[in-house]
Amino acid sequence: MLTQLFFIYLNMKINSKNIKINISSHDAAKESIFHSYTLSMNAFAAKLSDEEAAQLAELDGVVSVFPARTRKLHTTRTWDFIGFPETAPHNHTLESNVIVGVIDSGDYCLFAGIDPFSASFSGKGYGPPPARWRGKCTGTRVFKCNNKLIGAKWFRLDRKAPSNDVMAPQDNKGHGTHVASTVAGNPISNANIYGLAQGTARGGAQAARIASYKACYADSACNDEDILAAFDAAISDGVDIINLSVGEDPGKSFTDALAVGAYHAMRRGILTVASAGNMGPMHRTVINYSPWMLTVGASTHDRQFGTDIVLGNGKRIRGTSVNTFQTDKVFRPLVLGIDATTVGMTFSAQMCGPDSLDPEKVKGKIVVCKITGSAETADKVVNAAGGVGLVIEMTMPVDRAETFELPATMLSKEGGAIIREYIDSLGREGKPVAKIEKSRAFTTKDIVIPSFSARGPNPLYTEILKPDLVAPGMNILAAYPYYIPFTDDPQDYRHGPFQIMSGTSMATPHVAGAAAYVKSFHPSWSPASLRSALMTTARPIPPSLLPNSTTKSTKLDLEYAYGSGQIDPLAAVNPGLVYDLTESSYLRFLCSKHPNTTAVSILTGSRNFDCAPYSKGKGYDALNYPSFHYVVPDSAKASAATYRRIVTNVGQGAAVYKASVEAPVGVEIEVKPAKLEFAKVNEKRVFDVVVRVAAVSGRPPYIASGSLTWRDGVHRVRSPVAIHYT
Repeated sequence: MLTQLFFIYLNMKINSKNIKINISSHDAAKESIFHSYTLSMNAFAAKLSDEEAAQLAELDGVVSVFPARTRKLHTTRTWDFIGFPETAPHNHTLESNVIVGVIDSGDYCLFAGIDPFSASFSGKGYGPPPARWRGKCTGTRVFKCNNKLIGAKWFRLDRKAPSNDVMAPQDNKGHGTHVASTVAGNPISNANIYGLAQGTARGGAQAARIASYKACYADSACNDEDILAAFDAAISDGVDIINLSVGEDPGKSFTDALAVGAYHAMRRGILTVASAGNMGPMHRTVINYSPWMLTVGASTHDRQFGTDIVLGNGKRIRGTSVNTFQTDKVFRPLVLGIDATTVGMTFSAQMCGPDSLDPEKVKGKIVVCKITGSAETADKVVNAAGGVGLVIEMTMPVDRAETFELPATMLSKEGGAIIREYIDSLGREGKPVAKIEKSRAFTTKDIVIPSFSARGPNPLYTEILKPDLVAPGMNILAAYPYYIPFTDDPQDYRHGPFQIMSGTSMATPHVAGAAAYVKSFHPSWSPASLRSALMTTARPIPPSLLPNSTTKSTKLDLEYAYGSGQIDPLAAVNPGLVYDLTESSYLRFLCSKHPNTTAVSILTGSRNFDCAPYSKGKGYDALNYPSFHYVVPDSAKASAATYRRIVTNVGQGAAVYKASVEAPVGVEIEVKPAKLEFAKVNEKRVFDVVVRVAAVSGRPPYIASGSLTWRDGVHRVRSPVAIHYT
């Protein structure tokens, strides 16, 4: 009988003895029980057939049963770029009381704390962990925690780690180390990768403690059951912030394990900062979109990397990669993949697909491959066939720099056309040659939302704008395990304590680090207040700053690409006003807008959850969210929506705030009242926002962008108002 792994959520109020009786009374669950989640939630995982799962769902005390899934990992100068210099004020005593939990691929193997390459996580100069810390280090002979990396646990419930990884906290992927050091790594001067990107590498909350929860492995697989176990442990251990640079498109699912874990974290006062995903630039690709998560997209910063290819005719073409190999002193033969094909593999050879290249036609040459997706396969194929270089002509936008096994550069379609024109100009008997140069850094002033960063609108909670904001996530230099080669090639001799990576995975720790920084100044703030502070102080990204070199749809994406804008950690410490939320607020939202009994039952641990006590939420979205999103029901007809909001004064005392709005063409935004007066700190005020949209003749824009800003002469509290035309 075919079985798969299922999650079984139990009633939070049920007596533990009765739980055991109910489980043990069902033979299938008793024999196949996989793991119990009892530290911060009430659930277990078991291998069951569909029929057994259906039977178990009918037992008393069982809230819900649904299948587990597998997720994927989303992969120095940046802090200065966002206005957060190394000289920024830090309260190191309070900051060292903040604990960031990183659910990822583990952390740097510290080799008893004496390896000089582990400086990003050195415990030198730190006192003991905060007294409330309940975690531990499940280390090995070579993996030891210290007063910086205060906890390390691993989760692989099926006990089937890939051959190139271990069931231990050690990071054999590099992703977790890179992320953790971006959140809270110690400052390391002269950080670089073979001379590239030289500078000081540092985390956002340098004095904060790190707790690592390894739920992802070298095969990039992150199983739901392991992630949920990591959440369970992190919540129980006492972390303040959780960084979740993990995810996979769950579809329109209320029963997403990551959302469930983040909800339980929120109940304990823990903010989950999660990556928006790397499935852009298509719309509705954003993941980790639950309103109790802080969802992070990626932006660029002012340092990028160029890798030139020089042709035999002297033409130089700028490409993109992280090519650490020294520039060839001699030109190498150049061949198109389609001209180096094995018999019958012409189409695949154009993309340098598996077994498509003839080694006799490739050996010692630079091969040009035309790629529609990942270039990793082409890199391996050309290397295995004896090629000495790789030129990748991308059909998708070329933005992030990647590291390859061979000297390589990624070109646009226009760059690829120049190469083919050169080869054709030499004729059938010609001998085209080229050389690929070592990468060089260059600066740019443009803020770009990379093509890979997932876009909104929110596919499930349509009233909530996602992503929430963006942070640098492209070409990020951060710590890397020295014992892992730069690529998956075991023969790759290149190792180092730092690596350059791109993805919303890299953007997320910037925001988690900023949240930890803000938390150090405001230890009692709720997760919603922390999120509000980061969102309402984010720097807006005017469409005029998005260059034409990005995807054609970027200018149309607007808030669906960047949410509230680019984070500003210094401003977030003193936001003036915050939009706070409690668990009751989320339940009221779910009961009002998405009354899915199963979803609410799973989140609350009550099989028969009653929405009656939760009065219907006021306003269009029924949630006190720091942004506004209106879905126009019919663009051919005029429509309107009213939002109810409550703000809390977290400034220095009495204050008077006045509202100002920016409305797109055909939209009116009215704030009532337009002035808020506060007599003291922590005082709350209520206001309404009315959005009126005129009928549109012809084809309307996909999204129109407006904003509401409260000012008191000191603070700027800005919220995007996004209008989605259906």
